[in-house]
Amino acid sequence: MQFEQGNNLPRVKMTNQSSILRMVYHCGPITRADIARRLDLTLPTITTNINAMISAGLVQELGSTEPTDHRHGRRSRLLDIIPDARHFIGVEMTGSESAVCLTDYRGKLLDSRSAPASSRDYEDNLDMTCSLIRKLLDHCRLTLADVDGIGFCVPGLVDGQAGILKVRPSYNWYDKPILRDVGRQLDLCCPITVENNACARAYGASLFQRDLLNNAPTFAYLFIHAGIACPLILNTSNAFGSIVGAGEVGHMVMEPNGPQCTCGNHGCLEAISSDQAIISRSMDALARGGAPILRALCPVGEKPTMAHILQAQQSGDADVYLIVERAVYTLGLAIANIDNFTCPHTMLIEGKLFREPANRQQLLDVVHRNICKVTRTDTDFVFVEPDEFSGARGAAAVAIFHDLQTVAE
Repeated sequence: MQFEQGNNLPRVKMTNQSSILRMVYHCGPITRADIARRLDLTLPTITTNINAMISAGLVQELGSTEPTDHRHGRRSRLLDIIPDARHFIGVEMTGSESAVCLTDYRGKLLDSRSAPASSRDYEDNLDMTCSLIRKLLDHCRLTLADVDGIGFCVPGLVDGQAGILKVRPSYNWYDKPILRDVGRQLDLCCPITVENNACARAYGASLFQRDLLNNAPTFAYLFIHAGIACPLILNTSNAFGSIVGAGEVGHMVMEPNGPQCTCGNHGCLEAISSDQAIISRSMDALARGGAPILRALCPVGEKPTMAHILQAQQSGDADVYLIVERAVYTLGLAIANIDNFTCPHTMLIEGKLFREPANRQQLLDVVHRNICKVTRTDTDFVFVEPDEFSGARGAAAVAIFHDLQTVAE
């Protein structure tokens, strides 16, 4: 049986500090009065805590607003986070490559590094990734003591509380204690957070891409790469960036008798519409003597990349066109189902497949044909340009999100 934890004055104080800091971070520039109103706290409580944060170098006062009291001409001072008050490292380790970056409190990319993996071995990947972190810090003339948190993200099912990668089937990685292993390799004293790489991107959007979200109270982040995931985020005034599930939609069965997935089932979305599935099907076409344009684009002896496939599609390769069309169509059906079930206000879509405008249009056509128009039809679908460091920067966002909840402690 579980019981709710009771409150005492120190705990209430820490809760208030964390809530106030998060409000400044997410809604700044903001006035003390607005914070008090949104959090339903007294103005003296806000002022006491804000003064402590200013003294600690976390929060700064900016310019004044227009007078709110016309009789006395009083102006309210605006508050915001100091971007360079704290620094964070973000890491994405996929098994095929690793990317690391250094950001400030606002997610500004200060430096970055990436490298392909030499093998699929977990320990080899971890060694290479930790080496990248050291090189990044050396180049920035920093030490691990200058870092306030490290976010680490990987594909697969992640237990974030324990810091363990539970499973990544395609690489046979099971129960990998990432938090422990990274802590030992780097001899860290700063907090480490571990998250799924699609969830990390969603955190990154919540913290760093508010312009894309347009203050949406809920949003989903569909990420298509070797796998497919779509976490849902609550982005309200009281639950900034609270994630609802890992969104492993890649294992929704779309074709019961379809191709076998890495999970062992048949007809999963991932087995039809992921980058890996499209590349694999294109290689099958080449092996049969088809896809002539793709064959001319690919270096001899090398497997095609998504860039080759999209170029072949643009150039009129019929075999590639059919492969891509099937992938986009199936993905469109899946998105319609996700939208019917969760009704997010915004869905961000990141995938190399949608660098081709024709694929974007086909996807939206399929989605809008299959959304339940009786309930709601106003989800805003926004395509996000794939970036080599979007996962690493998202991992840094997870570390920042954790920091905002715990820095007052």
